[in-house]
Amino acid sequence: MHIFRNIFLSVVTSVLCCGAAYGQDYLQETDSVSEELASQSEEEEDGESLVIEPQGEAAMTSVYIAGNIMEIVDRMEQEDEQEQHFAVYEDSPDIVEYNDNSSIPVVQKFDVIKSTDNEGYDFTFVRQTVYNEARQAWDYMYERVYNNEGRLIMFVRKYNTYDSGCAEVAFEQSDYIYDNHGQLASKTYRIFDSDNNPLDNEPCWMGREEYEQYGTYTEFISQYPLPLQ
Repeated sequence: MHIFRNIFLSVVTSVLCCGAAYGQDYLQETDSVSEELASQSEEEEDGESLVIEPQGEAAMTSVYIAGNIMEIVDRMEQEDEQEQHFAVYEDSPDIVEYNDNSSIPVVQKFDVIKSTDNEGYDFTFVRQTVYNEARQAWDYMYERVYNNEGRLIMFVRKYNTYDSGCAEVAFEQSDYIYDNHGQLASKTYRIFDSDNNPLDNEPCWMGREEYEQYGTYTEFISQYPLPLQ
């Protein structure tokens, strides 16, 4: 009888030990999965809304130069000075001169300014507007500034939607500024309503699309052969 009791106790002890070991392994595996999911979540964080402050004199100089150029662009657009306009219409994939009186829906529009900055250096500004075919209003807008060497020094992404869930119309704008070596010097982000009031991007649904910044003017013009004069 004592022999059977000892065997029984031995079996129970083994089962309990195995169960404890299995529980520890399970908890370790669960922790590992949780860490992996957390890592994936961090990797999938929305990069468009990130903000990067300029660090150092070189970065600040890049921000200053880009700001001056955009002031020149704004002034020239208000005066409609030296600006060329092109478009892709629904009936053809070709980029042609923009016709404001055309009845054919516009797919994309390009506004181009070639001028000099305050230091006398040439620059090229190109705005690419992508239209929503259903309502013939713009969805996405990409602005690129290339310096006298044809390198991208500023890229601006603009987006608007009626489907954000946080405003009648929600807008967002990201400004990327690059230094002379093509490194990101600054990144700003804004989300706002039609009255320019800031919005909280957490409850807002904002679309994300694939796009190219094109680091050189040569890359951009090879993709979009604008018939410049």
